[in-house]
Amino acid sequence: MQLRIALAAMFGLALVLLPHAVSADPKLGVGTTYFHESGGPLHMDVLMPAAEASVDIGETATLGVNWSADIVSGASVAVVDAPAANVDAISSASLHDARHEFAGQLTLRDGTASVDLGYSHAFEHDYISNGFSVAARSELFDRNTVLSISYGRGFDRVCDVAGTFDPVMKPRLDSSKGCFDDATKRADRDLAVHTWQGGWSQNWTPLLTMQLTATGQLLHGFQSNPYRAVRIGKTAAQEHHPKDRARYAVGAGLRFWVVPLNGSLQAESRVYRDTWDIVSWSGELAYEQSLPGALRFRVRGRYYSQTAAAFYSDDYVLEPKGQYFTGDRELSDMQSALVGGHLVWNALPNSDGEVFGFLSGFELGIKGDLLKSWFDHFHYDRAEVPNTLALIGGVEAHATF
Repeated sequence: MQLRIALAAMFGLALVLLPHAVSADPKLGVGTTYFHESGGPLHMDVLMPAAEASVDIGETATLGVNWSADIVSGASVAVVDAPAANVDAISSASLHDARHEFAGQLTLRDGTASVDLGYSHAFEHDYISNGFSVAARSELFDRNTVLSISYGRGFDRVCDVAGTFDPVMKPRLDSSKGCFDDATKRADRDLAVHTWQGGWSQNWTPLLTMQLTATGQLLHGFQSNPYRAVRIGKTAAQEHHPKDRARYAVGAGLRFWVVPLNGSLQAESRVYRDTWDIVSWSGELAYEQSLPGALRFRVRGRYYSQTAAAFYSDDYVLEPKGQYFTGDRELSDMQSALVGGHLVWNALPNSDGEVFGFLSGFELGIKGDLLKSWFDHFHYDRAEVPNTLALIGGVEAHATF
């Protein structure tokens, strides 16, 4: 049902786009990203295809639609802190799921200002989300200053076991069977998400650009993973997270154009804190270089570090932390390092301004990243986390007609 509704909405938007497609240079883009994480008996593979289309409606408006999916398969730990000597003996759960998201966006422009209105609908077997967003952007002082602000509102529903339980006796969800259909065995839990963001970009000189961002998010509702249980005494109870979480982050970026090399040096940093007492910092250095033949490549390196949530413990039997408990390794203190590259080719137009005889523009890109994570204080009983290395690769193409 959800898929039929989303496809109908996409078809309706396509009918709106069609009358303008010939004169408005419509743009199409397709791509996919592949994520692979492995180690010991635990592994995860995620395929993320995506497609997008947009068309200008006159000179003052652009209408766009897009689709993306997460196709997941792998094995995850069902019971954290299970009494076992090594991770091979820990109960693991097979995971197979697919998430689809359909979205539309309308952009209205007037000179140097624009407003974006967006809607998205995402669904999978155990999760349904509807989101609305509005954003405004203005260019000032001969376009050397850009100010932006946005707000997003998410209405999410999460599948969970039915019934009322004391948190330390609540069982984990064994499967998504019956979610959103069988109210006697499955319950819907609400999650409300509010997101704000403000940005300032500034061209200080022809060679130096700066960007500052500030983001805030409020979440209220069910935020646990219903499939994950934690050993609490003699029982294994579904992890229990607070219903409220406020998140704040500020980021800064600099880009310096290296004229002799026809490239740019880029640096970014971000600081984050939330009401679960997680504090994090990330820093990234990158270099982008233009090459002959309409090629350009970008290499980057990023480091990330965070503290643990206030209620996190590596062993809730011996070291409980109040009424909440979690089996999420990403709520422990952790660090990660990423290195990667991105290569983009833009097809050069002929004397008539065309590419391949019928396109006015075409771009092809490939990318790859290697991600390593460290979890010094998270264990599966006495075993360290085995799946800490991930490979990420992708390819994308964009065409303008």
